[in-house]
Amino acid sequence: MKKYPGIPELLEQYMAENESDERWITVNELRDRFSLTRYQCNTVSGFLRRLAAGSFGKCPFIVQKIERTEGKNPSDPKKCRYFIKRKMQTTRKVYA
Repeated sequence: MKKYPGIPELLEQYMAENESDERWITVNELRDRFSLTRYQCNTVSGFLRRLAAGSFGKCPFIVQKIERTEGKNPSDPKKCRYFIKRKMQTTRKVYA
């Protein structure tokens, strides 16, 4: 978890505040909500892409889909939005 310190917790907090187990989000939404720097946004983007590749530690969310959105002008940078979904909880059976 050294590479993404605090980011899984920010994502959990954001999803809890929006009372949602799944939703589309952008890095800019997280940036605005948590007053993140540009450098931190690059790290958030990397973390979300990591979640798209597979689960990450104890983070309860995965990224099911990444969509690139077009800007209003051709010179606008391309942005991504991420479909975040809570992982299915599996229950373990304990045998006595």
